[in-house]
Amino acid sequence: MVFSHLVGVFLLSSLVSSRIVDLPAVRVARQTLVSSNGQSDGKGDNVTADASAHHFKNADGTIGMNVTSTGNATSGSGSAGIGNIASGQVGNNHIGSTGNITATGPNSQVYSDIFGDIYGNAMSINSKQQGASSGTGDTAVRAAGNANLTQNGVASPTAANNNNIANAGATGSENSQAEVSSNQILTWDQLIAQIYGHAKGSGKTNAQANVDLGAGNQNNGIEVNGLVSGVNQNGGNVNAEVVGKGSMDGTGHNLSGGMSGSVNGSGSSQLVGANNLQSNRTGTNTTISTFGDAKSNGDGTNSLSLNSTSNVNSNNTVAGQIDMQNSANGSNKNMTVQNGLQVQDNKGGTLAIGYGEIKGNGTENSAANIGVNSQYDQNGHAQVNTTGNGSAVSNNRNSSLSMEGNAQVTGPNGTHSGSATVGGSAMGAYNNVTGTNQVVVGSGGTSGSARTEANGGGPGNSAAATNTDLILKNGNETRTSSVSGSVQATGDSTIVKSVSEVSDNNGVQTMSNFQHAVSNSKGSSSASASNSGWLKRRKRASLGVLFDKLI
Repeated sequence: MVFSHLVGVFLLSSLVSSRIVDLPAVRVARQTLVSSNGQSDGKGDNVTADASAHHFKNADGTIGMNVTSTGNATSGSGSAGIGNIASGQVGNNHIGSTGNITATGPNSQVYSDIFGDIYGNAMSINSKQQGASSGTGDTAVRAAGNANLTQNGVASPTAANNNNIANAGATGSENSQAEVSSNQILTWDQLIAQIYGHAKGSGKTNAQANVDLGAGNQNNGIEVNGLVSGVNQNGGNVNAEVVGKGSMDGTGHNLSGGMSGSVNGSGSSQLVGANNLQSNRTGTNTTISTFGDAKSNGDGTNSLSLNSTSNVNSNNTVAGQIDMQNSANGSNKNMTVQNGLQVQDNKGGTLAIGYGEIKGNGTENSAANIGVNSQYDQNGHAQVNTTGNGSAVSNNRNSSLSMEGNAQVTGPNGTHSGSATVGGSAMGAYNNVTGTNQVVVGSGGTSGSARTEANGGGPGNSAAATNTDLILKNGNETRTSSVSGSVQATGDSTIVKSVSEVSDNNGVQTMSNFQHAVSNSKGSSSASASNSGWLKRRKRASLGVLFDKLI
């Protein structure tokens, strides 16, 4: 009984073992999530929107997807806009992108397109936005493109939120226009991007233009910004224009910016501009900023102008210049110009600033002009050139003129600076004062000149006085030139003249001082003239070593 039971167990065990061997192998199913989504929305008078999504598996087993989102819109009276979304997933690989662009103004048009794909473990996004607006009044275009790639929950090192922006805007009662474009191609380890913006405004009384561009992220990115604004209180003609563009291919960056503007009118006028280029790479930050401000206030006409260009190249070289002019014609005038640039590059930091000022008072119209030019070249040399030319004319009332010009360059080789001042006054039936000044300061030296002349004459008494001062600093050395003179005459008919002049060309100093008086009278008359002048050169000794020895 026991034996038969054991035999049964053995037979059953053998049967079970045979069944197990004969069963087919169990197949483990592998699943890969694949998804894609494209969406396009728009607004305007005429809108076209298109989206597509596609995923696939090839014969070799490669799984992939692609997605597109495209749209364009136009408007003839208000605003136009397009918003795009494109996303997709293959397993643990994800892509996502948004593109948004809006344009406002009388005539607006926008376009946006996104294409994204995943092929195995390779991922990429190609995004493009562009738009324009034109007409009278205010125009503006704003574009923002976002692209992100992730793998196993880790973001691509090239990804950043809103890593492409392109904004432009303008204001002008006669005409304004704004346009932008933004393009980017994003892969796991590289970002290729191009950004562009242009704005222009023209009108009576005021006009403005601005551009704001950016691409990349804090470890590898670029920025271009610019603004020009002008105003005239009496409805004069005002123009403002800004252009900027940038490109990046991996870590190679190329940027450029330009500004121009003008104000022509009477009374009070002002023109300002600022531009900034920045290239940021890990461990390296390269920038150049240009800026300027001109003002004119008087009882006559005036004309202000601004022109500037700057660039940053992929080899880390930087260059830029800004020039501003301020001209006026009237009996009374108060004028200023200030501009400069600031640079940070592989040669260090540099700041260059120039300033000019003219104040003139008289009874008759006369001309005056200030010019300030600041520049920086690819070799790291900076220079500021400030010039002035002024006059004041009167009949039966005194005339006066004061002028000031300054320039300074601070860089890796220290600080160089200079100032040239002019002053003059005249009294007589007919009188006038004229003056000129110039200061040139560069990385290698300083030069300057100043001259003033005052004349008076006619029936009755006359008097004139002039003075010029020139101070130039070249590192530890200071060179000073100063002359002044005065002259007066009393009688029935008089003539007076006073001329003061100094110059310094990199240390070669000259001076001239001339005063002359003539008096004619049936009774008593008198004439007198006096002057003074001095030249001085001082080199300040370094006290560091001596001080160390004393203590």
